Amino acid sequence: MRHVLLLAAIDEQRSVHKAAATLHMTQPAATKLLTDLEALLELKLFERTTRGLVPTAYGESLVRHARAMLGTLDHARAELTAISDGAAGRIVIGTQLVVAPVLVPRALAVFKRANPLITVQVREGTLADLLPLLRSGEIDLIVGRLTSDFDSRGLHFETCFDEPMCVVVRAGHPLLARKRIRLADLAGESWILPAPETAYRHRIDAAFRQAGVEPPTRLVESVSILTNTTLLQETDMLGVLPVNVAGHYARLGTLEILRVALPPPSGPVGTITRTGAIANPVLEQLLQALRETGRQMPGH
Repeated sequence: MRHVLLLAAIDEQRSVHKAAATLHMTQPAATKLLTDLEALLELKLFERTTRGLVPTAYGESLVRHARAMLGTLDHARAELTAISDGAAGRIVIGTQLVVAPVLVPRALAVFKRANPLITVQVREGTLADLLPLLRSGEIDLIVGRLTSDFDSRGLHFETCFDEPMCVVVRAGHPLLARKRIRLADLAGESWILPAPETAYRHRIDAAFRQAGVEPPTRLVESVSILTNTTLLQETDMLGVLPVNVAGHYARLGTLEILRVALPPPSGPVGTITRTGAIANPVLEQLLQALRETGRQMPGH
């Protein structure tokens, strides 16, 4: 474990001295530990550069496994704590904001009816935020949009349903009275859109240009469901939501769907887990609840 902890600390700190300090070791002891490990493996794990100690290809591989081991141990510690507090176990799931308002709550309701003593922690974020946590074992599962623009090594994907995007406005918005609206007609409106670096924002901008106009310039850039829905309800701005999420707010009477075509998203909604992870029957029950809920979604 001392070797595992040191590998992760050096990778994070890029310095044996700083890594030793975080582990409450002396620098000579940390240096000897690293030297012994490299001698045992007969491999060079780190190289000294102007940016500090940088892992070699061997080091990157071993650090990845070290972080997964530490994440699993942290997860086990949290689960033991939950059990001692009266729960029967613990699962941590990561969810993208695009699926948070509908799929995840409905699936959790199904899961909790059968597993009332299992503690479920939900973390929201982007795939870029959540994937390192999944790889390290800090979370068990990601629910979100399955795209092909990231490293999928060591991961298992399962599609739940395809979900198109739609334009939403507040109830009673003036544009709802128009019988036929084209995307090009809306370029001058105020919009709430994803950030420029996101895959779907690229698709929206491309769709406006293909329609013969420049993309909107009167913008709020946000992926926060709470911020976006509140702003939409209180202004005449236009927003973009997944159809199932938009339908949820339409049933509540807070938003309405504007009938205008949008480009398809970059992938289906589904789950991501680690391949080769320790079998967890409770996690499989949650996955099954997600499958059942997904089958009830339009677009399954």
